[in-house]
Amino acid sequence: MMSKQVKEIRNTLLKEFRKSTKCHEWFVDEHVLVVEKLALELCKHYPEANKDAVLLSVWFHDIGRIHGISKDHDVYGADYAKEYLSKKSFSTSLIDIIYQACRSHRCKDVLPQSIEAKIIATSDALSHFHNGFYLRILYSKSRRGKDFREIRKKILKKIDRDYNKKLLLPVAKEAAKPFYRAWKQVIKEISL
Repeated sequence: MMSKQVKEIRNTLLKEFRKSTKCHEWFVDEHVLVVEKLALELCKHYPEANKDAVLLSVWFHDIGRIHGISKDHDVYGADYAKEYLSKKSFSTSLIDIIYQACRSHRCKDVLPQSIEAKIIATSDALSHFHNGFYLRILYSKSRRGKDFREIRKKILKKIDRDYNKKLLLPVAKEAAKPFYRAWKQVIKEISL
């Protein structure tokens, strides 16, 4: 069960996400809320995780996207969370966990260390296997006139990266295996 303060922040940020015109209309319902659902499921498998830190990380990890920040949105989200939560008088130790989870969720230049950060990175990657995420990316980029074959190649790399680099928890990796294989096949077979 989430604390009252975490619930209030979640609801405030949910409203902010819904009002944003800087991200796709499906982003909240088909990404952020899916990440939240998956993260809560993973918390059941890893009860040692600080659930409040996980939930707050869900809501801050992609906040840059709704503010129009794509490049380095992980850095933006981590910094934004730190500033926001400091003003709300959260403990430094909790803020540090959330900062690290947001900053490392892409598993690029910084890797997740804490169980909370691993849950966020894993949930973020798992969410991509839901709701046609890869098809949405393929469609939106091809509509903007980008080369279809190049987009498809990048999406196949993203599928591999999501599965092989971001699914850090064995229970999730095993559950995602059939989806990984299916998405690879679907994207390979799509043509214009």
